[in-house]
Amino acid sequence: MASLFAGEPNEIDQESKQCMQKRTFGIIAVAIALTITLYDVQLDPDFSLPGEIEQTDAAQEALYMQCYELRDEQIHDTAFATIDNPDVQKEFINTSRARAASECRDEYPQQLVTVRRPFRLNLVDLHARYW
Repeated sequence: MASLFAGEPNEIDQESKQCMQKRTFGIIAVAIALTITLYDVQLDPDFSLPGEIEQTDAAQEALYMQCYELRDEQIHDTAFATIDNPDVQKEFINTSRARAASECRDEYPQQLVTVRRPFRLNLVDLHARYW
């Protein structure tokens, strides 16, 4: 009798392990299928080590763009208020824009700032398909 009871727990443990393995495999398979169905999965291996990079200063560029847009608006107002010929308007706007870009760049020169880049590892990109 003792040998009969000694064998039962091992059989139950084996069956429960197999059942748990099947259940785990099924859950993983369903999760993968849902991910592939709901998302556009793209393999995108991207790896970068930490370091320092130089980028343009966003605040300085915003000031430059603000200056340029203000002058561009003035250029258009002048062109449409004083010039009737569309070809001359176009030429005036193009040359004045180049001058305005140069003048604004002189006022707000491009500045580089050092930015620390962290370690990055990207293997998969997910993009939602339905929302």
